[in-house]
Amino acid sequence: MRLITIILTIFLLIPNVYASELNFKFGSPSFSGEGKSSHYLTVENIEKTRKDAIKAVEKAAADKVIADAKNTAVAKFKANLESRFYTALAKQITTNVFGADGLQQDTGSFTSPIGGELVEWTTPSSGDVVVTITETDGTVTTFTMPKED
Repeated sequence: MRLITIILTIFLLIPNVYASELNFKFGSPSFSGEGKSSHYLTVENIEKTRKDAIKAVEKAAADKVIADAKNTAVAKFKANLESRFYTALAKQITTNVFGADGLQQDTGSFTSPIGGELVEWTTPSSGDVVVTITETDGTVTTFTMPKED
């Protein structure tokens, strides 16, 4: 009887326990299907960001190599020499076109030994000077300027 009293006391003192059914759900949208499209977009954006970062690093490295090549003493010397060559060429053409010291030439041409560009000048009946520069890739640039002010 004592045992029955103890068992009844235990049942009366323990509160009622409520239970529910166990439900299992996958945490990954790839398995459950919930939020699947946004999950795929997030993954796609992460992959794209990584690829873009890699491309940016590669481009920066390539740009640095080009910049370093342009900053060498030889490259600076070559650029300076080309600049002086083109300045002297422009002076010579100007002298030929505008007739300094009575040596005027109404037409003429010159092919650059460095880049292969063709420089031609003419003085049509309008009195203006037309200078045409044809680059090796076929690009044509034309300048028209008055011969006399």
